[in-house]
Amino acid sequence: MKRSLSVLIAATPLLLAAPTASAQVPPPTLTGETLSSLGPETTSTSFNCDPQGTSTFTYQTSGVAAGPYPGTYSETGTVTLGPQVIPGGPPTGFLINWTASFTITSPAGTVTGTKTLSPLAPGQSPPAIGACTTGGQTFGAQRSANTFGSAQSLAYTATITLPGGEPFADSGTSKASMNDTPATPQANNFFETYTSERVTTTPLCHEDSQLDQNQVNNDQGCANP
Repeated sequence: MKRSLSVLIAATPLLLAAPTASAQVPPPTLTGETLSSLGPETTSTSFNCDPQGTSTFTYQTSGVAAGPYPGTYSETGTVTLGPQVIPGGPPTGFLINWTASFTITSPAGTVTGTKTLSPLAPGQSPPAIGACTTGGQTFGAQRSANTFGSAQSLAYTATITLPGGEPFADSGTSKASMNDTPATPQANNFFETYTSERVTTTPLCHEDSQLDQNQVNNDQGCANP
């Protein structure tokens, strides 16, 4: 009997790998970023000055941002200082604290962050200084804070959000000075320089991003560590 041989070739479905996101190039850190303002855009908004005790004032400032994130900035902060009994010149005292929140608006991204005065390490000197006065016969009213020339800096943490919505983290230190002289507001000024402690910025979780997830849907409910 003659036999016939038949060959059955089964159709095997082609399995396609789910699309994965391309790596996002980290944006630059804030190293080299400067904030500057000259004039009444920097001013103290409230104050409680006690030259022999503890003084506190709040301020707001806005102006020009330059460096890796060129554009504009705005900032609000609170300064606390101790007795203003440092000899020589106008009354000044050592800073107890300096806290602030800032925003940099740039075509390169939006930077939002906070900063606070870092403590002195044992043996470090000199501390940062400031002034909070309402006027007097010799010196006029002034509210100021300055970390330049001191062993203290402002420690900052910041989130850098790229134009596409991808967030990255940065942290480091800054040196800053703020001066408000109500008698001559055109001379008010603010200046700050940033130095990151990181080699590169770190990507943060963005729940609607396809770049840090394997899922393809938005609102993924991810969380940063």
